[in-house]
Amino acid sequence: MTIPIPTQTADLLTLSAALDKASHAERINWMRGLSKKELRTLYTMSEGVLPLSVSHFHADSGEVVIHHGQNSLAAFNVFQKRCVLQDGTVQGYNHQTLAWLTGPGHFVLQNDGDEVLFDYTVLPSDSHAEFPPLQSNTKGLSTLVYGHMVDRVRRVSNHCVIGTAFKKNKPAGAWFMLLREGDTAPAD
Repeated sequence: MTIPIPTQTADLLTLSAALDKASHAERINWMRGLSKKELRTLYTMSEGVLPLSVSHFHADSGEVVIHHGQNSLAAFNVFQKRCVLQDGTVQGYNHQTLAWLTGPGHFVLQNDGDEVLFDYTVLPSDSHAEFPPLQSNTKGLSTLVYGHMVDRVRRVSNHCVIGTAFKKNKPAGAWFMLLREGDTAPAD
C-alpha cells in the first residue's frame, strides 16, 4: 500500500484514510521516511481537523500501551512513548537508547480542547511498576532534553498523532510523530 507524504496530499482526511487502511508495519515504514519538513507540514495540516483525547494513549487501567515515535532531530530520532492509566492519571515516559544519560522523561497527559498535552513539568505521583523510577526532568542532562517542556499533540488518523515541543511556552522547532502499536484502533 502507498501512503502519500504530507507535502503531496490535498488534505488530512485523504492521508488519514490511507493510514487507517495500512498495516502497522506499513505505517512504521512510512513514518520512518518522513523528513522534518514533512512532520512540520503534517502538524500544520492537522490543526483543528480530528479531535484527540487522552483516551487515545491508554488502554485498561494498568495496561501499558506503546507508541512508536520518530522525531525531526538530526540524531537519536527513534523512540517510544509508553503510556498507562494509573490511579486516574494518564502518564508515560520516553523509552529510548540514551535514557541512561538523559533520564526517562516522565510526563502526564491532559486534554486541551481537541488536542493533548504531554506535560513534562508535572511528574506523576507514582511510577507504574513497568516504568523506570521517577526522576526529575530538571536535574542534570534531563533539563536539556525534558526540562520545562510540554508537547502539543494532534490526531492524524486512528493510530497516528503528530506533535511539537514547547520549552518554557516557546516553540522548540522540533516535531514528532507517534504510532500506537498494533492494528486495532483505540476506542476513543
